[in-house]
Amino acid sequence: MHITRITLFANVGVAASLVFIPNFARSVGATPDQIGVIFAAHSFMALLSSFAFGRYADVRGRKRVLQLGLSVSTVAALLQVFAFDPVSIGLSRAFLGFALGMYPGALVAYAYEANHLMGKFASYGSIGWAAGNFAAGVLGYAYPTQFALVFAASSAAFFLAWLYALGLTAKEERSVAVPLFPKAVIRRNLSIYLTMLIRHTGANMVWVIFPLFLQVDRGFTYLEIGIVLAFNPLVQAAVMPQLDRYRATPLVAVGIILSGLTFFLFTVAADFLQMMLVQIVLGTAWATIYVGSLKFVTERNVERATAAGLLSSVMTLSSILGPLAGGLIANVYGYYGAMYAALGMSLLALLTYVVALRNHVGTERPLPT
Repeated sequence: MHITRITLFANVGVAASLVFIPNFARSVGATPDQIGVIFAAHSFMALLSSFAFGRYADVRGRKRVLQLGLSVSTVAALLQVFAFDPVSIGLSRAFLGFALGMYPGALVAYAYEANHLMGKFASYGSIGWAAGNFAAGVLGYAYPTQFALVFAASSAAFFLAWLYALGLTAKEERSVAVPLFPKAVIRRNLSIYLTMLIRHTGANMVWVIFPLFLQVDRGFTYLEIGIVLAFNPLVQAAVMPQLDRYRATPLVAVGIILSGLTFFLFTVAADFLQMMLVQIVLGTAWATIYVGSLKFVTERNVERATAAGLLSSVMTLSSILGPLAGGLIANVYGYYGAMYAALGMSLLALLTYVVALRNHVGTERPLPT
């Protein structure tokens, strides 16, 4: 039970810290492109740490890296309380990004080797996202100018995850020799890495401006924004446990198709109810693509922490490219421009995935069980 509670509370912390960053930055004078830079700084540091600490978890042990990452995340989330302008927000988000990149590879590898099904494991993370988004929405609604309370709640959630990590045992761990540059792991999983890079870059074009879009263009309150963002991961949590019975490759394809549909529907959803209905499509999209990707990298690699860390690196790289592009596109073409661009990226991701599968790029057979 410890590993699922760690996943739950860690994702509460991530979501609570993230949801109102665009609104917080805007309240201290940040422009849309500066908000994009803030998101990119966070993701760049997560990219570096997820690559390095994923490999370190394979070589030195998952539990040690997991505990370290959660303890640093506790401190980093709290430091956001002291940010007061776009520069200090960017610095605090960069430090938090480094902390958040430290533990995902170790967490996924530990869960798999402790015989957790990937769909069920991922569902607890989605519940955490829902709880974090909702808690941030409630705090934002009750105290609309007190973003520090949201960051303090985020830090408390990471602290709870760290306490549960202290209770983990090391008996499930296996030490794996991994070179400094794991080219064999990259080659083995290249189809997933390329596909996720393209799809998630498009998605992050939208997420960087989505809370502002809901507030400014649709007139949603902070509470309504929190409810919308919380409902998506609740859908994920309901769908994910049902996906363990399916193979990884079709799950990823379905997720990409539904992602493209979601970005189009955002442009036509006119009110709160319609936006809630779109979250069902979005939640199903992410559930299928994420569980499919986790199954792919855990079932086909003995270097599971490295492979999962690289998947996290790819997702954080897209979190650099996406916000930068999304901020610029929103400046020139508005919020709708970013959403149509994300739709185009989903179509490109699907094409890339089909071509990679046909050419057997990164699609070696699963490890024997």
